[in-house]
Amino acid sequence: MSLKQLSVDWHALEMAFTDGPSEFGLERTNYLNLESGEVVVVDEQISSAVDCVMDELDEDVDWSDEEIRRTETFQQLSDFEQSGVLAAISVEYGDPSKFEEIPHIDSHEAYELMRSFLETVVDERMRERLSDAIAQRKPFRRFRDVLAADRRLERQWQQFEASGQRQMIIEWLHSIGIEPTNPESPTYDPPALPDLRNIMFAEVRRFVHVARDIQGVQRIALIGSLASDKEFPKDIDLLVTVSDDCDLAPLAKLGRQLSGHMTNHQAGADVFLASEGGQYIGRACPWKSCGPGYRASCDAMNCGRRPYLHDDFSAVRLKEEVIARPSVVLWPDPTASSDTPRDIHEQLIEPLAKIVVS
Repeated sequence: MSLKQLSVDWHALEMAFTDGPSEFGLERTNYLNLESGEVVVVDEQISSAVDCVMDELDEDVDWSDEEIRRTETFQQLSDFEQSGVLAAISVEYGDPSKFEEIPHIDSHEAYELMRSFLETVVDERMRERLSDAIAQRKPFRRFRDVLAADRRLERQWQQFEASGQRQMIIEWLHSIGIEPTNPESPTYDPPALPDLRNIMFAEVRRFVHVARDIQGVQRIALIGSLASDKEFPKDIDLLVTVSDDCDLAPLAKLGRQLSGHMTNHQAGADVFLASEGGQYIGRACPWKSCGPGYRASCDAMNCGRRPYLHDDFSAVRLKEEVIARPSVVLWPDPTASSDTPRDIHEQLIEPLAKIVVS
C-alpha cells in the first residue's frame, strides 16, 4: 500500500498522543486533519459552543464560514475559541474522510517504555531500584520518584520516552496510510541542567554567615556528597559542633530554611550535631514546633528533652572519625584536605577565609 506524503504538526500530535484530562476535567477528543497535517482539539466547551452556533444556523442548507462568523454565539467567543469552533465544525459537519481520531498512548504501552528503559541503565543499583518501583502499586509515580534522585538519569529517561513515543506515532501514521514528510527528532528539548554545586555552595556560605554568630556554635564542617566531586550531589550535609548550653532553636530554623531552599532544586539538606566532646548527638529538628506530642510521626528517641534536638539514632549515626576529622571545615578555621575538589576551595574555603580574616 502506498502511503500518502504529509507534513504533520509534530508538537501538537505528540501532545494529543499523551493527552490526559484537561485542566478542568473536560472530556476531549483530538483529530488529525489528513489534508493539512494539523491537529484539531474538540472538548466539551468547544462542542457546546458548536451546538449553540448550529442552533442559530439552518442545518438543512449549506452555510459558509462567513455565516458562522456572523452568529451571535461565535462573536462572543475569544479568538482562540473561534478558531477551535471553526475546526470542530469541520470535523463534525464536514467531510468525515478528512479527519482521523488520534488515539492515546495507553498505560500498557507507557509501562513497556519504562521496562525497555531499564535495559539501558548502566548503574546496577539504580536499575534495581527502578525495577522495584515499577513492580509496586502506582508504578508510574514510583518510577518518577526514583528518577528524581538522579537528574542525569531523569534527563536520559525523558529523552528515551520522547523517542519511544515518536516511534509509536510514526507506526500509527503508517497504519492510517500516512508517511510523514518531516520525521524530525523528538521535539522534547531537555532544559539545561542547573549548576547544582554552585547553588549549594551559595546556600552553605549563607548558612555559615548566620550560624557562626549563634552563641554556642563551635565549629561548622561540610560532610557528605557535596564534599566529593559528584556533579549532582543528593543533598547538603553540614556538621555543627555545639556546646551543651547552645540554644538549638535558631540553628534548627536555619536548617529548615536551607532544606526548603534545596527542595526547590530536588535536593535536600541536613544539619548534623556533635557535642564538645566529639560525640554525635542527633540532627537539628526539622519541625517548626518541637516537643512531645507535636508530631505523632517524630522518631526522636527523647523528643523535647533538649528543644530542637532530633536524636533519631535508629535512623542516623555518624562515625567518630567523621566528627573528629571532617575533610572540609568551614568555620572558625576554613580548611580542606588536599584531595578535596578544587571548587570547594574556590567557592567555600577561600571566600569564608577572607571573612574570618576581616
